[in-house]
Amino acid sequence: MGDLPEIERVKHITITPGMKLIVMSDMHRGDGSGADDFAQNSLIYRCALEYYLENGFTYVELGDAEELWENDNFDQIYITHTPVYELLAKFHNPNPDQTRYLKVWGNHDLYWKDHQDIYQSLFPGIQIHEAIALNDSILMIHGHQADPMCSGPVAAVSQFFVNHIWADLQRGGIKDPTRAATNPGLCNEVDERLHKWATSNDRGIAAIIAGHTHRAVFENLSLTEMRLQALRFKAEDSAHLPDRRDPRYYNTGSCVHPLSITGLEIFFGGEIRFNLIEWLCAAAENMLTVKRLALQ
Repeated sequence: MGDLPEIERVKHITITPGMKLIVMSDMHRGDGSGADDFAQNSLIYRCALEYYLENGFTYVELGDAEELWENDNFDQIYITHTPVYELLAKFHNPNPDQTRYLKVWGNHDLYWKDHQDIYQSLFPGIQIHEAIALNDSILMIHGHQADPMCSGPVAAVSQFFVNHIWADLQRGGIKDPTRAATNPGLCNEVDERLHKWATSNDRGIAAIIAGHTHRAVFENLSLTEMRLQALRFKAEDSAHLPDRRDPRYYNTGSCVHPLSITGLEIFFGGEIRFNLIEWLCAAAENMLTVKRLALQ
């Protein structure tokens, strides 16, 4: 796991002036039961999609959009979240040069690697990729490739436990312990490995954008670390935080945070600009609204 692995089905995109991308990952759309981590944030997510649709963004779905470890087929997921797929259809164009919907598979929806025809019945002509390369220098991958528990032969064992044991326990209120999101140490390892791949490779990759860990990262600092910096927190490690900033690694976070979702906006003008964004419910004038926050 030390070197950047070979990546299959890379979608190459040439950046053009004025292009805008919103990159999100880890929706884990499920069947609407207690095991469906996405259900609580469905409305926030749809509000965000409507904003990006109206404002001319291309939407990049960076893996684990569908929870296909816990669910044996896609039908119930579609039935449960039909309004989401109707919104996604507005981004899609069968012409690959004009579509505003780009989809990457992760470990929980690796099913799409060999069953794209099922998804194409909803989105004619769509191609699902393992990675997207911007100008052949910015690599967008889900990130499970850097997690030994979720790639290679071990992934089959993790999938078995999630499908046959943990899905039922989640419906009873117990969360899945196999995900990096539930293990800060594993999050650190995965982020560090992805950062190393971005900084030490011979393939011309200058930056990596990933998901998988469910932990938002901006310029190699997690959201928690950024907030500690902003508060000038006097913790033992806080003095070292500024030295770790590095614009070669970003993580989108996820759409299954408690009552919020995160993503990465990318703008292409004279230079490339990144915004780490959080969408959440907020109270305003005695009403509950959805609010967009720039975090960095």
